Amino acid sequence: MRKIVGFFVLLLSLNACDDGDFNIESFDFSNATTNSCNSGESGFFIYKINDNEALILQIPENNFKNEITPTGEPRTLPINSTNKVIYRLYNGVLNTNVICNTIPPANPIVTTEWNALSGDIEISTSVNKEVDETTNATEITGYTHTIVLRNVNFDTGNGNQQLFAELVFGDYVTSSLRQGDFDVNISKCGSDNSFLFKIPVIGSTTPANVPPQAMTLRINPNLFIAEATLENQPRTALMNGTTNFLRLVYYNGIISSEFLCASETPTFPIPIEEFNAENGVTDLSGIIEVTTTIEYEIPTDNQSPVIGHRHKIILKNVTMTKVSSPELQVSFNLGSVYEFGEFVILL
Repeated sequence: MRKIVGFFVLLLSLNACDDGDFNIESFDFSNATTNSCNSGESGFFIYKINDNEALILQIPENNFKNEITPTGEPRTLPINSTNKVIYRLYNGVLNTNVICNTIPPANPIVTTEWNALSGDIEISTSVNKEVDETTNATEITGYTHTIVLRNVNFDTGNGNQQLFAELVFGDYVTSSLRQGDFDVNISKCGSDNSFLFKIPVIGSTTPANVPPQAMTLRINPNLFIAEATLENQPRTALMNGTTNFLRLVYYNGIISSEFLCASETPTFPIPIEEFNAENGVTDLSGIIEVTTTIEYEIPTDNQSPVIGHRHKIILKNVTMTKVSSPELQVSFNLGSVYEFGEFVILL
């Protein structure tokens, strides 16, 4: 019998069902990268290639949710006509074009195919982050889905079957929603200084994982006194979830100032992901600082008429936590110092 070289270190009892004979059949995809075909479309699947071998996992794409799973509690799917596991051996070296092509090329061709008859697919999801060493800010960059196959029984052809108690398929990484460019002016609803917001520009060149979004700040208007603050003595407050409350919301459609300022929330677009600021701790985290300067008619000439006051808002060590999973702490930090922006309140 052909020996297929050793599979994934965690290989437990392998059991052949052909008249009581025991065959040790194995694969080795441990150094292979997981790729996908037809993302966002029907016929989605992920796969690994090792020279002339392919291990394919065809399950609905929505099973790779960007939500972390509790330790020891993976998502579990039964192997069936919807959730398929396939092993293939070809007569030549493989590449992505061979696997993903809707019309199979003439070469290489499949010489051996095993289809899983039963078993379970376990998916454990963790979050990936990047840290900016300069600002100490963190950003969620994606999610890693670790896939383990349990008690997989393959039909090897000619009435034979092969049972694998455990096969570690490996990791599949999905990208997360990302922040747009918040280097835009602060907006507000009329004269309401207690609700400020920023909306990044979304255009035709904006990456698909940067959706329409808004960063909104409920803030105590008493921080905006019409009086300049002393040097290095800003007015301060803490995030508290009510009067001082920062949110980052991703939407499934373009939003505008009118949308955020509407007296009743429009039915479209709707939030698809939301992060809220954690409550602050004195001298430690979730700190709001407001520095106020006099605004002159000619900004560079302090002899010109005074027209109002400019308020600069700094956020320090603010942690944003995903609303759908606060107990799992899917969160990121805006950094040691985050400039929310500045705006002028006229006299």
